[in-house]
Amino acid sequence: MRRLPFRRLAAVTAASTFLLMLVGAYTKAIGAGLACPDWPTCYGTWVPFLHPAVMAETPYSTLQVAAEWVHRTLAAGTGLLIAATAVAAWRRESLDRPEWAALGAGALLPVQVVLGGLTVTESLAPLIVTAHLGTAILIFAGVVAAAVGRRVPSQAAS
Repeated sequence: MRRLPFRRLAAVTAASTFLLMLVGAYTKAIGAGLACPDWPTCYGTWVPFLHPAVMAETPYSTLQVAAEWVHRTLAAGTGLLIAATAVAAWRRESLDRPEWAALGAGALLPVQVVLGGLTVTESLAPLIVTAHLGTAILIFAGVVAAAVGRRVPSQAAS
């Protein structure tokens, strides 16, 4: 199997991260931040739509539950992409600015996962929601820098 080039993987990861941030903003804007009241599951199941009784009992609309569920599902996939980008950076022959940016994004991933869980379990506490968004911005900056960052040319020996 042919590996995806590092810069292309970083670009796909950046696009996925941006989409995830948009879905997160939409979820918050429609009041669906707690439409899945537990974490990491949603009403005790991975796919609440497969359980009509769950959907009938929720105080949230199907759209709100769907928005929160899509945000979580996309976050899982994007998290895998961020991790893959960090691993790809680590495996490169030399580490330069783009690789370090990807490694930084990867290092922030566990923090972001914990903040995502706390966002729900702490009922959208403003400081946690803000930290969750701030960490997302830093991760996005890291994968964008990995995708488009310039390598520093090596200095010729004098």
